[in-house]
Parts: sequence; structure tokens; C-alpha cells
Amino acid sequence: MALSRLLYVGCMKTLIPCVRTAGLFLPVRKFAFQLATCSVLLTSSCVIFGQTAAPKQANDEEYTKKIKEYLSDPRFSTELVDHLPASAKVPTPLRFLGKMPGQPGELYYTADINRYYEELAKTSPRAKFWKLGAKSEEGRDMVVLAIGNEEAIKNLDKYKADLAALTDPRKTTEEQALKIIHTSKPIYWITSGIHSPETGGPEMLVELAYRLIVEETPFIQEIRNNAIVFITPVVETDGRDKAVDTYYYGKETKKPKPPLMYWGKYVAHDNNRDGMGQYLQLTQNITAGFLEWHPTILHDLHEAQSYLYVSTGTGPYNPSLDPIAVDEWWMLGETEIMEMAKRGVPGVWTYGFYDGWVPNYLFWIAETHNSFGRFYEVQSYGPDVTEKLQLPSTTTSREWYRPNPPLPTVKWGPRNNTNIQESAILLALNKVAKDKDLYLENYWFKNKRSIEKGKDGPTYGWVIPAQQLHRVNTVEMINDLRHQGVEVQIAAKDSSFGNLKVATGDYIIRADQPYRTLVDMYFSLQNYPVSNPLPYDDTGWTMPLMRNVTVKKVTDKSLLDQSTAQSMTAIEKDVTIPGTIQGTGDVLVVENTTDNVLATFRFKNAGTKMEAAEEDFDVEGHHLRAGAFIIRNGSDAAIRASIQQLGLTAYATSAPSVKTHALIIPRIGYVHSWQRTQDEGWVRAALDHYGVPYTYFADQKLRGGDLRAKYDVIIFPSIGGSSVSQVNGIPKTGNDPIPYRKTTLTPNLGVEDSSDDIRGGMGIEGLTELVKFVQAGGTLITEGSTTTILPDYGITTQVTVEHPNNLYAKGALMRGIISDKASPIVYGYTGNQMPVYFSQEPVLNARAGGGGFRAPAAVPGVGQDITPNASPIALSPYEPDDAPAEPKGLPSQANDAEAARQALRQFGGGEENSTPPRVVMSFPAKPDEILLSGELAGGQSLTNRALVLDQPMGQGHVVMFALRPFWRWQTQGTFALGFNTILNWDHLDAGKKETKRQPASGN
Repeated sequence: MALSRLLYVGCMKTLIPCVRTAGLFLPVRKFAFQLATCSVLLTSSCVIFGQTAAPKQANDEEYTKKIKEYLSDPRFSTELVDHLPASAKVPTPLRFLGKMPGQPGELYYTADINRYYEELAKTSPRAKFWKLGAKSEEGRDMVVLAIGNEEAIKNLDKYKADLAALTDPRKTTEEQALKIIHTSKPIYWITSGIHSPETGGPEMLVELAYRLIVEETPFIQEIRNNAIVFITPVVETDGRDKAVDTYYYGKETKKPKPPLMYWGKYVAHDNNRDGMGQYLQLTQNITAGFLEWHPTILHDLHEAQSYLYVSTGTGPYNPSLDPIAVDEWWMLGETEIMEMAKRGVPGVWTYGFYDGWVPNYLFWIAETHNSFGRFYEVQSYGPDVTEKLQLPSTTTSREWYRPNPPLPTVKWGPRNNTNIQESAILLALNKVAKDKDLYLENYWFKNKRSIEKGKDGPTYGWVIPAQQLHRVNTVEMINDLRHQGVEVQIAAKDSSFGNLKVATGDYIIRADQPYRTLVDMYFSLQNYPVSNPLPYDDTGWTMPLMRNVTVKKVTDKSLLDQSTAQSMTAIEKDVTIPGTIQGTGDVLVVENTTDNVLATFRFKNAGTKMEAAEEDFDVEGHHLRAGAFIIRNGSDAAIRASIQQLGLTAYATSAPSVKTHALIIPRIGYVHSWQRTQDEGWVRAALDHYGVPYTYFADQKLRGGDLRAKYDVIIFPSIGGSSVSQVNGIPKTGNDPIPYRKTTLTPNLGVEDSSDDIRGGMGIEGLTELVKFVQAGGTLITEGSTTTILPDYGITTQVTVEHPNNLYAKGALMRGIISDKASPIVYGYTGNQMPVYFSQEPVLNARAGGGGFRAPAAVPGVGQDITPNASPIALSPYEPDDAPAEPKGLPSQANDAEAARQALRQFGGGEENSTPPRVVMSFPAKPDEILLSGELAGGQSLTNRALVLDQPMGQGHVVMFALRPFWRWQTQGTFALGFNTILNWDHLDAGKKETKRQPASGN
């Protein structure tokens, strides 16, 4: 204790003069540095010596005994978590729930965790419990448990107001901020369970909550007294319960457990990629909580690395980040790594996982709002014990960022998982509590610097014209930004800022606001040089391009003048725009603006006859693109009301002189695979959101045939994997079926779909039935990986799937050239180009010959090796017997694929002549004109390759999207490509030039 006291006194002598300095944070850099330096020393001394000074508190003997019993390896324990204090009032997890975190073979359901948290708040004045916003898509609650000392919990609203004041330096003076920084407390919000198979975080947080409330050591008191901890134990509540169901099914039946096919209603792993799109309820709840409480730190818990990864990232870091944000990642992360190393815990490290580039993760909600976002990745929970967990050399090599690497082999169990992440997060909480002033100061400065950057330029704001073609899509983007806290104004009069003219009603986003950071990240063009470490996720996401909305930068500072502000009106609620009907004729012409609500309009008014114009034409002095809806009964009041409600543009006129075809409402079948529902869920979300009805079924049911009698359109979204694996589905290994349905043992499964046995995909039989469906006049829509199936199996013989060895294109925005403007697929789109999302594959060549079934190779010059020591240089053996054995290669899929093609031909597919496909959209002819935002290497491999193909087959069509029209909830600008295909399913040949049929080439 003498050392601790000496350090404390020395630091206080240094810091007190800075604290007392009046004025505008004069020595702030020196102050922050001294505070951080002394904090490191104090943290180390207090962590080592602090607990020895605590008054003796009795432990819960049974619980403490079980902690030691369940621990698989004593190296994964610390003095922070090797016990649990007893309480006469607050129940332990074991006493209340009958089982405890870290107990092998047991998991909690979401309702159990929520029930326990509610009990903690009832039995302790140090906690408060509430439910977040709206329920999940399946009706479950997301909750928050706030923990602090009694004063903090009693005065939560006061601390909420303090953080709100630090959020907006336009309203808070420097003096007021200084007082708040030294008298208030940071909020540290811990979230977990967004990835449903990662079961350990929610379990650990049950114990952590109890420990933070009950334990009386100075270490824990420091956290309670100087910080407020929020815990949301399960973010993806629907998926958590499904994960628990599948585990207990395997445990109780001793049979293969079903994979976690569905997490939430729509997506699985991508629920942590919704930070920008914000479609999922879980994302909306966290964002709403952020805008209400302005937490200082958001810490999300995951399980994908050994043994504990603390987030910093390899870079490149998002250029819109304040440098303070990057420093925070490293400063706190290194504290955890150092302190865990002191305790002899192996495998705690940073840097070599993830990048820090794309702002679509849940924890980036903090970064885009100038808070501090971070995450852990921990070795998986189980909850079964792995007797011999073996790790590859790329995981165990000692690197500069991993001086204390994981072990090659270890016995791993759920208590290891609980101990390692609970210990680390306690160290982080204690560090933030000790350095509370620093983190509050950082938060103030990031908000202040965001505003200052907006004032300094060169970008002073953004103007979004209200009268652009896609008016409704534009308004949806405005509202989505507002829901994330962005301030938007409407121009009250015409004006000019430099050469930029602004019309009355245009939307204006000033850059001198705290959340300029968010707008800058979303609106900027991304440039990811290929020599960087390989990206972890998408490299390009520029919102105006993805939504195909015009946004103009303002480079004239007069936008920020007081006189200008008076000519703008702040938007206080969601923007809605009424539809317009001009003219007095008997026929209504609804302009095809590619607004996505056009699909809503058609299906909402399914009983009304409508036609589509097949050519551009003029009406009432307006030039309209092909695809305009023509309604002969223009006096229908319901139709007129619908136009008004949805914000569409229509003209009442006499019958226009233009070629048309009927818009027949299709019967839509929607195929999913039991292998993976990740990407198809985003397509489903788009259809649901815009009111497009469909029948949802698994690919196994394709084998039943008679598809054309049931459906006019079949949508088959991307699955992932090779063509062979997509056709074969989950292998039928073993004798036991793998069911996925609601039972007494699995009450949470079978919500979206169910099956008595999910093994086996469509097979050759199902693929043959799909071909028959198209030949009989149906339209099959494929996108992403499913576009490769028919070409690879020799069915669409004029289309080749290529696998260029020199191509690297990781989730970027590309230029798409509209090759055939007469195609119904591009109805409504103007100009000859549009931005599209593309990620590596498929590369489609609209000519016969060649073929797929090959895996892309590593591209020279792309990426960096971040684990060089995992591949030692070759040493010459002194003795011949010391030479290492050469590894054997893996077998190729080529033979299996050819055998499958032969089988398909026996069913009558792939041998007849093929009409050349209609190339609707393609990549540019010049490689340097392809990339708009993100990363691209080897662009020459994409030149002139097809992005959208319409392949006639018999009486029907196969539409292949190499681009991803429904990528996450971000590419609203290309949704209409899919909707156009659906609406014009039986007239896709409209506007087509005659072409000669060509003989098919074998592969």
C-alpha cells in the first residue's frame, strides 16, 4: 500500500494544478498526457495492492467452489473472478436460476436472463432495469440493467443530462463542460449476444452484474463510484433462444443438432452489419438508446478468436475518425493486454484481426456518434468442454502484436471463457472509472472537433435536391439519417452558395453539428489501396451512390452564416411527400422514377388493371422513361389516394400513344437453402418492407415439381459456396434426420420455415424441375452465388462463369453500364450508367465455353501477411531425416461437377440450342473506369463482363444478377432492378432486338 499511496500523492501533485487552471483547457494536452500516465501507474498499483486493503467479505462458498470445479485450466483465472461474494439480499445466478455461468452443458434462455436482471434491480438500490424501445421481430424484449452506486442510480437523469451537454458544444460552454467532466460519470454500455451462436457473453454478463452490485473490494467500488455500467446481455434475442434450443436438442437426443439456420427473422451474422442501414429492430433499439443516453463507451462481446482479442484493428482506419478515437482503442486495449499478462493469462492480444474501416458494425454506432466503440473476440463458450483444443500456427505464432500468444493445445471449457472475458472487462471498467475525466474529456473534444471541422471546411455541408427523380427514395434516406441523430433542414427560399444553387424545399445538412462525423463517413468516397492488409468486410459504402440519390457538397462557407440559418427550417419529424396528379384526362400515367414504393403501389392495388409503357414517351409536356404505369380507369378514387399516399407522380391524360404490355400480378415462389439463410434474408426484408407477397419454401421442395402450376416467378437468392454444394445442400451423413421445427424440446424453432430433415438440397431432380419451370414460361431470378448454378451445370450454355486469378474486389461500388435501355429490368433508370455493389464474384461472360468450379487464387500484391512468423523460412536440414514431409493437395471438385452435369442431361437439361442472353448491364470497357468507391485490383478481368443478364429458355427467362441488387439494407438504388423484373416477369422480351439462336457449347 505504501507504493500505491506514493504513486497517488505524486500524481495528484502533478494533476491538481492542471485541474485548477481556469479558462479554456489551457494545458489540456499536457493534462491529458499526465492523467493517462499517472492512471497507468495508479491502475497497476491499485490492481495489484488494492484488494489487500479491502475489508473481509464473505464469499458464497458453494458458488466459489463450483468456479474452481468448472475451470478447465487454472491459467485462465485471476483474483478478480476466482470467487463470488455472498449476499443476504441479492440472489446469485446459481440460487435464482439453478445453474451458473461457466457450468458445462448448460445455457440460459433470454427470458431467464431478463428475469434475473429484473430481480437484481428489485433487490439492490445499486441497479435499475428497463426494456429498450420496441420488441424484436418475433416479440422478445431487449433490456438494459444500469449499475452504479446508490447515488448514481438515484440520479441517472442527472448523468444523462450531463452527457447530453457534452454532446453539443454549441450549447455548452467550456467552463460548463469542465465542471461536468470533473463531477460527472461516464456510461460504459456492454452489449452481447448479437451473434447467436456466440453464447458465452450473455452467460458471463449474468455473473458480472451480480459481482458489480455486491462485491465490496476497492477495485469494484472504484467502478461503482466513478462510472455507470449499462448491460444489454442479449441483443439478438430471437436468435439466442433458437441457439439454446438447438443445443439442448443435441444434448437430450444425442443426435446431430440442427444448425442455427435462422437467428433473427431476416439475417444471421449480418445483424452486425446493419449499423448504416438500420433496418433491424435490434440496431434501431441500440441507436435510440444511444441518442437518449449518449454513453461514453459501447463494448460489444463476440466469440471468434483465441483466446481473447481486444479490438484495435490492422488498419487502414476510417479516415473520418477523429485521431482521439484511434488512440482510445489502443490505450485501453493495451491496458487489458498488459494486466492480463501480469496475471499469467495466455492469448490476450490485439491488432491482427479486423481492420477499423467500415462503419457498419453495432459498436460503430458509438464511433459515428463520437463515443468510444470497441469489442472483444473470445474463444467459444461451448458450453461443452473441449478436451484438446488445437490451434493453427497462424493463431499461436508470437508476433509483435501478440507477445503472449495462445497455446497450441489446451483443455477448454465454458468457465475458461467466462473467466477470461470477465477479468478483462473488469480491468477495462476499472481503468475507465479511474480515468473518468479523461474519457469524458475525450468525448467532449470529439464532439467539439467535429463541429470545428465542419466550420473549417472544405466541406461546409451537403445539399440533397428535393426535386430529383427518385423523390421517395430520397426522403427515405433523409429519414434514415435523422433516425441516427443527424440534423437536417429544409431550404425556405431559393439561394446560392458559390456556384451551387439551392431550391426552396431542398434538404440541407450543415457540417457544423456534432454528428458531422457520421455524415462524413456515409457520404465520402472510400479509397482502399490494395497494398493494405486484406479488408475484413466491405471497402466501399458511399450512401448516395448505393441509394442512387444526388447529394451535392457545399464548399462555400456562407452556408453557415447566421443570415443563412434564418432561411432554413429544421426538420423535427419524419418527412413525407404527397403524391401529385396533374391534368384532367381519363387515363392515369404513373411515372416510373425507380422509387421502390412503385412495387408497393402495384401489389397494393393488385385488382386494378395496369400496363407498362415499353418505350420512352411524352405526356402533358413531360418526357417519361419506359416502364411508366398506365391505368385506363383513371377515375378510380382508391388508386388516386394510393398515389397521393405513396408520394408518386402521375398525370391524368388521354390515352398515350405508346406500346404497352399488361402488368400481370405474379405468383411468387421464394426459395431458400437450409445451408445458409444469411443473404436471402435481406432480399426477404426488401420484399416485406415494400409489400411484395411471396410463398417461402426450402429448395428441397423443388423436387416435388409442378412448379409452373403454382408460380410465375421464382426468386432464388444467393446462398454462397460452389454450384455443386448449392445443388447438393447439407450432406446426408449418418442415419439420423436433422429436423428443424417447433417441438416441446425446441419451442423457438420453425418460425420462418420448418422441415423434418434439413439434409439434402434440391439435388439434380430439383434443378431439373427449375429448368422445366422456366421452359414452361416461368421467370427465375438468381443473384450472387445462385447465378453460377445453371451455367456451371451446362444449362445456360451461352453464359460462362469465370474465376480470374488476378481479380480482387472486396465489397465495393462499381460503375454499371446500361447496355440495353429497352429491357424492362432497367425501366425508369435514366442515363447510361448507374452505381452498383459488387464483391468478387460471380464474373459472368455472355459467351459460350469455359466454366466454373474453380476457387479464386491469392492475388499478387494484394494484402499484407500479418502472421509472418507462422510460416518460418526454409532451413536446410543437417540430417536428411530432419526434412519435413510435403503436404498433399486436396481433391478437386471438377470430376464431381462433371458427373452431376451428366446426370442432369439424363433428365433432359443442357443439350439443346440456346438463345444468346440479353446483356442488360455490364462493367465498363476500360478497367480504370470501373471502381467508384472501395478497393479493386485486376479490374481488367471485369471489363465488359455482364452485371445483369436475361437468358431466355424455352418460353421463360432466367435473370442473373452478378451485382447484388438487395445487398443488406444499403443498396436501395438497385432494388428497382429486382422489382422491375418481378413486375414485368412475362414481358422481359419487350424492346429486345432480334438475335439468332446459337448452338450450345459443351463445357
